[in-house]
Amino acid sequence: MKSFYITTTLPYVNAEPHIGFAMELIHADIITRYKEMQGFDVYFNTGTDEHGLKIYQAALREGKTPQSYTDGLAQKFKNLQPLLGLHRDLHFIRTTDEHHKKVAQEFWRLCEKAGDIYKKEYKIRYCVGCELEKTDSELVGGRCPIHPNRELEIIEEDNYFFRLSKYGPNLLEFYDENPNFVVPDSRLNEMRALIDRGLEDFSISRLKSKMPWGIDVPGDPDHVQYVWFDALVNYISTIGWPDDMEKFNKYWPVVQFAGKFGKCYKPAGDYRRIRVGCLALFCRARVQPI
Repeated sequence: MKSFYITTTLPYVNAEPHIGFAMELIHADIITRYKEMQGFDVYFNTGTDEHGLKIYQAALREGKTPQSYTDGLAQKFKNLQPLLGLHRDLHFIRTTDEHHKKVAQEFWRLCEKAGDIYKKEYKIRYCVGCELEKTDSELVGGRCPIHPNRELEIIEEDNYFFRLSKYGPNLLEFYDENPNFVVPDSRLNEMRALIDRGLEDFSISRLKSKMPWGIDVPGDPDHVQYVWFDALVNYISTIGWPDDMEKFNKYWPVVQFAGKFGKCYKPAGDYRRIRVGCLALFCRARVQPI
């Protein structure tokens, strides 16, 4: 029997589920059922992204530990399966799962061995709402346009960085060879323009003394992994990499329903070293309140 692997993104658990993620689940569920009708053995994955500063601060505001806070919200996301009538065999992964933590650390070692990780001091303006660094060109009136009511945080510390800059040519070649990798075309063109402007290396760790809620960096007890680095690894940890390679080889690569953030980091973020990361990324529109 032919196999097919489909996944949603993993939403942050800093708030309750919303209509945008429900749409994403339903879209993926439709494809799951369609592929089963075609005779495929389908692996349908979703879950929750549970580390990072935003979640750590939300837990503190509620007087809870990060683990108890994420436990409660993760269950609400799990409850979407019966509530939305989703496929009975939906697989649910949490980035706080012990297996995922182990895989994230092994993935770090893989990148480090390849020479793609280095350490340096840096200073940035950081939007906790986006969990992203913000440059001057991304700000409006000195604030993040997506989270205008949040003050930007200034982060100045030693961090580990991933050499994203060296993957620009590889990414463009990858997109040329896989023109249907990102759907719709407008999002693919957006990514090409971003790469043409030049990719910058990005921070993949945080000092544990300032932000302890994350997966430990292998070999450095003072750092935890940046949430976007550990979260993206879920797409391979959920299908058994690296312990169950028979399962991994059966289902990989993957089709994903996603927003636009991961289209550059995912294929560059060392999945090429394992195997081409995705068959396609379907980019949904953002649901905005009116």
